[in-house]
Amino acid sequence: MTPAGQAASQAARGQVSSRFIRQEAALAASDPRHAKLIAQRFSLLRTRILREMRNRGWTRLAVVPVTAGAGGSFVAVKLALALARQPHTKVTLIDLDLGSPGIAAQLGIAGCAPVSAALRDGGDLDALVCQVKEAPNLAVLAPRAGRARGGRAFAGRGAGPGHAAAARQPPAEIAVIDTAGLLGEDAALAALPLADALLLVADGRRGTAGHMAECERLLVGMPPVMGVVLNKSED
Repeated sequence: MTPAGQAASQAARGQVSSRFIRQEAALAASDPRHAKLIAQRFSLLRTRILREMRNRGWTRLAVVPVTAGAGGSFVAVKLALALARQPHTKVTLIDLDLGSPGIAAQLGIAGCAPVSAALRDGGDLDALVCQVKEAPNLAVLAPRAGRARGGRAFAGRGAGPGHAAAARQPPAEIAVIDTAGLLGEDAALAALPLADALLLVADGRRGTAGHMAECERLLVGMPPVMGVVLNKSED
C-alpha cells in the first residue's frame, strides 16, 4: 500500500459504527423489560468498579474469562459501554486475546490489523485505535484476526517494550482489557501484569469449583481480583 493509501486507510478507521449497539437499541425497543434488566446489572457493576478504581487511582481493568467461551468479550463490551455512558468517563476497550480476538466481532465493527508486532516491538498503537460512532466516549483497539501463539508478544526479550506500549497507549481515563481464557493457555497470564485489577468471568453453566480453585492458584502475585461475573447463568 502506498503512503497515501495508508493515510486514507487510517483516516477511514478514525470512526466506526457498531452493529452491536444498533441491535441493542432495537432490542430495547422490542423487549424493554429484558433490556432494562440487563442494563441495570451492568450499571450496578459499572458503579462499583468505577468507584473502587477511582478511589485507588487505578486506570486499567482486565476482564478475564476463567475458561474459553465463558463470555469474556461480551462482558468486556457491555461493561465498557456502561462506563462510556458516564458523561465524563473516557474509555478504551483493548482486545489482548491475540490468538483469538473477539471484540471486533462482538461489537460488529471492522477490526484493525494484528497488534502482535506492535506489542512485541514497542510500537505506537494509536494508528490502530478507532472511535465508536454510537458511543462518543468509547475508543476501541480490536484486531480483526488472531495470530498463532499471540501470547508470545508478551514473552521474551521484547516483553519490556511491549508491556510499556500497551500500558501507555492509547490514553484513556479507564482502559478495559479483554484477555484470553485463564485456564488452558498462558496468553492471559502473560497479559495480566498490564492491568491494575482483574474482573473474572465464570461460565455459569459449565464452570466448576475446581476451575475457581485453579484460578486462585494461578493468580498468586497478580493484580487484585475485584470480583467474579457469573455469565450464562440464566436461560
